[in-house]
Amino acid sequence: MNLVVLQSEAYDQLQQNTFAYMRKLMEQERKKATIDWLDNAEAAALLKISKRTLQSWRDEGLIGFSQIGGKIYYNREEIDRMLLKHHHKPFRATA
Repeated sequence: MNLVVLQSEAYDQLQQNTFAYMRKLMEQERKKATIDWLDNAEAAALLKISKRTLQSWRDEGLIGFSQIGGKIYYNREEIDRMLLKHHHKPFRATA
């Protein structure tokens, strides 16, 4: 077993850096836990479709949504999953 000796200043700096890194990781995880919600206009703009097309997709069950009163919201991750589900791979090889 090897013994490592640090000066107290170096140990304090290592400890501060470690705690700062842990705080940064925890903050990133907290941000991941937050759902990014888009309203109807934002979702339509993101997808470059009309609000009517978005309503058709809701009616057809292609995209999930949440509704509070008359306001409709879409989960950004669910939009990404829907797009990936309907993704077609290129059939022509690119150089």
